[in-house]
Amino acid sequence: MKKLIVIGLVFMLGCAGKYNEDQLVGQWKGVEWKDVTNDKIINAAVAFSFEADGRYEATSGTSSEKGKYWISGENLHTVEDGKAEKKVKIAKLQNDSLLFRMNRAGVIEEILLVKED
Repeated sequence: MKKLIVIGLVFMLGCAGKYNEDQLVGQWKGVEWKDVTNDKIINAAVAFSFEADGRYEATSGTSSEKGKYWISGENLHTVEDGKAEKKVKIAKLQNDSLLFRMNRAGVIEEILLVKED
């Protein structure tokens, strides 16, 4: 019986996410957007706002979106209101910096964001 409890705890801890929503809450401003595949900088302003209630807002240039978000493991899932789910990898999340890694049609991109006060 003890072995089953230990195995269960190890399994649950192993499945626990590396990041949580509390770390993400706040205003984030993009400082670098990079096309890693082609070694190019993407010249576009980007910003995200994540609320404690699971809502987000994102802007890039003149476009914007709003919806809900959650973290599962190392992935940020977003569902824009009335649209399909999207998923990006959280490569790094610290108190003051956030790095997204995404695959857009075979092109690997990274966005580095810093938390605004």
